Formats: sequence, structure tokens, C-alpha cells
Amino acid sequence: MPEKEDNPDVVVIGGGLAGLTTAALLAHAGKTVTLFEQSSREIGGRARTSIDNGYYFNQGPHALFLADEGAKILQELGISYTGGVPPDTGLGIKDTKKYRLLTNSSSASMTPVSSPGLTDVLSQFFDLLNKPDFKDLENVSVQEWIERNFHDADAIAIVNALIRLTTYGNDPDIQSAGSALHQFHLYTLGGVMYLDRGWQTLVDGLLASAKNAKAKIVMGKKATRVQRSSSGWIVTLSDRSQASAKIVVIAAGPNEVEALFHEDEKPQALLNAVKEAKPVRMACLDVALSSLPQKDALFALGIDSPLYFSVHSAYAELAPPNGALIQVSKFLGTSTKSNPKEDEKELEELLDLMQPGWRQVVVKKRPLPSMVVSNALVTAANGGLSGRAGPKIEDGLYVVGDWVGHEGLLSNGSFASARRAAQLIQKELSEASRGSGGKLSISDSLSS
Repeated sequence: MPEKEDNPDVVVIGGGLAGLTTAALLAHAGKTVTLFEQSSREIGGRARTSIDNGYYFNQGPHALFLADEGAKILQELGISYTGGVPPDTGLGIKDTKKYRLLTNSSSASMTPVSSPGLTDVLSQFFDLLNKPDFKDLENVSVQEWIERNFHDADAIAIVNALIRLTTYGNDPDIQSAGSALHQFHLYTLGGVMYLDRGWQTLVDGLLASAKNAKAKIVMGKKATRVQRSSSGWIVTLSDRSQASAKIVVIAAGPNEVEALFHEDEKPQALLNAVKEAKPVRMACLDVALSSLPQKDALFALGIDSPLYFSVHSAYAELAPPNGALIQVSKFLGTSTKSNPKEDEKELEELLDLMQPGWRQVVVKKRPLPSMVVSNALVTAANGGLSGRAGPKIEDGLYVVGDWVGHEGLLSNGSFASARRAAQLIQKELSEASRGSGGKLSISDSLSS
């Protein structure tokens, strides 16, 4: 007989942001929670930060939207962090030339060229964002919305670039305009923060919050199967032990979730969500320098190419004194086949343009040639965020992550789905214990 683990109220599978947030919220609400993380050494998923000679390497470019759900939930849990908010300044890159993109970026050493009509384009774009919500545009593609409102080719390219910047998506023909514009609107409300010592600070804070509330964290045990039992659910683990619980929450990507069920046991709602999921990917190059050759070249965005350059260490504690940590990336479309060698060459050429001389002061380069930054693009065909699967798959079974729920893109989708799942789980457990309808312990006012 397989060894039995404890019998908590809730088993959480996966120790990324969504899993840790779910565990912390439920544990603080007085539920018994056990979280299983497959790694024996690291926790945090794509929010992990590795340290090398005083440089803090996130998994590609990470920015916390200060007006979105993630920041609110972290505050609710009492998790503190520090960092810097980059200004709305920077350069646009077009035809390998640099010009002013946002507000007052200027530099004699960079000699930016002017962009005719840019101020008018940005003014019109921000005016169009001045509305309470964008639900009426959930079924409209980004490309369709842009072409409705902008007719100059340069204006269309600039607006596409700004949407790429805040959503990490590069599929304007299928991406939902409603969700994309809402994301940019959040950026205008609060900006973003680059975090001191990387996103590991959030991981460590969530882990400590969960443990302090008596959640049990089990490392080095991978879930291999989830199946229903007479009293709830059974989770089989990589060491052949089993854990039973009334509720199971799976915090993983679509394919990983589907793989936990035998073929004839896969819930239809889950299969539908997995079928529609188109992962959002980036080709990233994280570069540590002993010094920054061009002190004033801190941000650039590709206009005629889907490129991104930012010196994150200029605003957050991510490098030793005088050192610099640069994030260079290429936004890949969901149907784009990555070419790691060519993509890395293109990113290094962007570094040559922005930081000539960087090769002489490089400490470390870390390529991430096809990193998944979100498990599912929010598409117009599926109705935008409102068409995304909710966290409750069926009684006792929940899924959380950046591809789940009707709120939030990227990490904010992970945070928001975790909170919604925690609310629904408390309701389900309360109803089960009383045999009738119950009320939520966490306010349901933010649910959808």
C-alpha cells in the first residue's frame, strides 16, 4: 500500500506565485493546507531569482504593475518589497536608428532623431484609454481596434509596440483588444516597479506568509496523478506516497495539469481550456556588465521589430556597485518558431546599438531562447478575459495560474486566480461542513 500523507483540507500542487498565494490565503483563513513542490531545492517557478557574483537574475524581464491585483494581494498578506519605478522615458528603435519615444528622453551621446507626429499619436492613444473599462472590446482583436483608430503606418506600429510592452504579446491579429488596453490602462494608473533583489523577494515573502499561517510546504515531491475518491481527492506523488484532501488546487500550466489525469478521468472543462491555450513566449538575453558604457541609454523599444531593452539595475538593486544588469528581449508570436541562434544575434546587435563597448565589460550572458511568459494568450475569438476558464473546474478541483480566471494578465492573473480560488474553496468547505449554503470568510466583493 502507498504511504499516506496527512489529510489536510486542501492540497496545493505547485510552488509558483499562484500556488504560494493560494496556500497563504487559505492558511490565513484557518484551513489546513499542504503544498507540494516538485523541486527539492528551489521554489517560486518563473518568479525565481538566481544570484551570481552579486547580480540578481530574474527569469527574463519582470515588472510589478502597481495598480493591479498582484500589488493589492501582496499588501493584504503583509508582504513588503522595495524597488524603483522607471520613468516614462525612453527611445524607439526603427531602421536601427534611435528617436524619442516617451516624454523627455534625450541624450547628446545617443543623438535621437525626431519622429513626426509622435506626440499626436501618443495623445490620441492615451485619450482612447480614458474610459472606465474595455469589456466592449474583449471580442475585438488588437489589430482591428488599432486600424479603426489609427491610419498612419507609423502610428499603427507605435501603438502595437506599446501594447507589446505591457502585455508581452506579439499577436495583434488574434489578441483581445479589451484585455490588452486594460493592461496598458493599469500601467498609466500606477506604473511598474523593478524589485530590489529580484522577484525572489515576493517568493520568499509568500513562502514565509504561508508557513507562518501553518501551511505545510513539502519539497522534492512531484505530483504524478490526481484522481477522485469517495471522500474527495487523492494525489499520487513521485515517491509513490499519496495525499488525500477534500480540495485539490493545481498551480501549473495547461499541459502539466492535463497530464495529472488519466485519459478517461480528464474533466471536460479542463480539456477545453487546454485546447485553447496558446503560450506567450519571449527570447531573452540577460546580461551582467561590470560597468555601463552608456550611462544614459537605459530603455528602448523596437517599433519596426518586436524588441525590448532595459537596464533594470538602474532603478532596482540587482547588481553590485558600478555593475549593471540588462534585460534584452524579443517578443515572439504564438505561432512563431524560435530560432535561438538568430534571435540571440539580433539581441546582441541591439546591445551594440544601445551600449557600444558592452562586450569588453561583460561578466555573464544568460540566454533564455524561448521562455514562456504566460501560459495562454487572451484572444478575441474566445471573448477576452471573460472567455477564460474560471479556477473551479468541478467540485473540489481548482486550477490557478496566469491562464485562469476573468482578471489579470501575466503574474496578475496568477495572483487574481489564487484569490478567487481561495474564496470559492472557503465557500465549498463551509457548505460541506454545514450541509447547506455558507458565506465566504474572505470578502467576495472582488470576485467575478
